[in-house]
Amino acid sequence: MKLATLWISGRIHNLGALCLSSWLDHGFDVDLYHLGPVENVPAGVRLRPAAEVLPADLIPRLKPLRYTERANIQSTLSYSDLFRMKLMELGRGLWLDCDVLLFRPFDIDPGKPFFAWEDRHRIGASVFYLPEDCEMIRDYNRVYDHPDLMPHWLGFRRRVLKPALWRLQGKPFSPRDLGITIYGNDAFSRLIKKHKLTQYALGTKPFYCWNGKQTTRFFDPTDKWRLEDDPDITGLHVHCKTRPNHRPTPDSLFGRMLKRHADRLPADMTWQS
Repeated sequence: MKLATLWISGRIHNLGALCLSSWLDHGFDVDLYHLGPVENVPAGVRLRPAAEVLPADLIPRLKPLRYTERANIQSTLSYSDLFRMKLMELGRGLWLDCDVLLFRPFDIDPGKPFFAWEDRHRIGASVFYLPEDCEMIRDYNRVYDHPDLMPHWLGFRRRVLKPALWRLQGKPFSPRDLGITIYGNDAFSRLIKKHKLTQYALGTKPFYCWNGKQTTRFFDPTDKWRLEDDPDITGLHVHCKTRPNHRPTPDSLFGRMLKRHADRLPADMTWQS
């Protein structure tokens, strides 16, 4: 199974370069889609234009109107969420976020969905695969075709009550003002239940044994749990990326993984002091 991910443009942080290196070292073919020039890419990663999957002109349409302070980050996050579902429709491989570090290889059945619980309530969006004929993909096609990219799967409060209140107040808004993960985790969690796909969900341990702020332990040299030695842990989504370009201490999980994948890392990798 090919692995696919997205980096909009610019230099990939060193943590991301490490993660990509770990995918290659475990024998995967890796496609990195991008919209602009990218740097710090490990040798062996195949660069592909993101626009061949989803047009770049979608990004300006994904900006919130009310919460303008998060316009740039949310537009790229929302593009990424929609992008990975279009990848599924096109059969381009299994999606991993650039901050998912692999400890060992794994296999999947291409005819079955593959994802995991992020916590007790939400499906993770960082490790995700659907077969091309999965009905859940059709829900996203309805969004692409909507003039305002409005998702139809939101709950009653965000789908009806909030828009009605803002209209009464005469306040402009876009669907992106209804939440930063409306196309991602929130959507996946709702649609997977709708299509009765929860039977395929792995537990949290394979990819989300540390979640959210817990992932700061990745940088902590005093943490004694050696995730890489636990056969039930396939990888780790490093959600909290504190100091991703600062050289870690050798005893941290970050430091140990840099040593493990040293031969694959970009030769010109630089570190901040």
